[in-house]
Amino acid sequence: MNASDRRKYTRLQYQFPTMVMSQLGAGFPIEGAAENVSQRGAFIKTKRWESFQVQDRTVVTFFIPPEFSGQTRVLGLQGDAIVTRIDQEKEGVAVEFITHLKQFQPITAPDVAGKIKYRKLATYLSMVASSSLADFLSKNPIGFLVERSEKFFDREVIFKFLTEVAEDADVVEHLRKGSLHVGVLEARVLEIRKRKSFNDPDTITIGRSPHSDIILYNKLVSRTHAHLYVDIGTQSCILADLGSTNGTFVNETKLTPYEHCHLKDGDIIYFGTETKVVYFSSPAFHAFLGKLRSTQ
Repeated sequence: MNASDRRKYTRLQYQFPTMVMSQLGAGFPIEGAAENVSQRGAFIKTKRWESFQVQDRTVVTFFIPPEFSGQTRVLGLQGDAIVTRIDQEKEGVAVEFITHLKQFQPITAPDVAGKIKYRKLATYLSMVASSSLADFLSKNPIGFLVERSEKFFDREVIFKFLTEVAEDADVVEHLRKGSLHVGVLEARVLEIRKRKSFNDPDTITIGRSPHSDIILYNKLVSRTHAHLYVDIGTQSCILADLGSTNGTFVNETKLTPYEHCHLKDGDIIYFGTETKVVYFSSPAFHAFLGKLRSTQ
């Protein structure tokens, strides 16, 4: 693959747990962490880099955490690759995939411990079919942030997992017919609620810190990025940026740090430049789910 080809493929600056096994002789899997991943190749950091040689043919398995793939469990992707470079200084090997990453085989993978698990929109569709509006609001009194993003992984790969997650038979049928876009159901849903009891029960923290009420795993999100102030009685929700490094935007307007912004249903919010969500109050989200489920 030449330099111009490499520039065509988006590279991800995240690290994913990885296993690499040589296809020569009695190969055994070697643990590593993939970074700089594209559809055509990756760099894999591993302290066992000396076990490989240039032109070795390998089997590579990536373990994609739920917070990135949008799945409810770890996404395992396995495929063949060739070692193109050994980097002793960076302790790793560069590999080029035999086929595109989107053609890697999905496999069963263990959960990644210590991470926040999010429900997907497919799960809420099943919930709304079996509960009244009153029940839904009693269980989810504040509201939701629904992720909007184009996933890096191929639609066909994600679809194989979604049919297992979507328990609603009507939804699965819409997926098969193509009348419901698979990207909608793979979206993560972030429920607006506190995870712990603090002195200010009406303030919900948002950021990359593991102590936040809503944790956003993206390096462009500040550890303490923003606050939501909620009045359950009036269903009002106010957003404030806390002087974050990369800013908070509502409908493409950048918020002035520490100034209050009253959110409306359907407002599009950016935390930094990559994390994009849509705000719904609980009644509006229930209505949205009802319309989505009846998609024709």
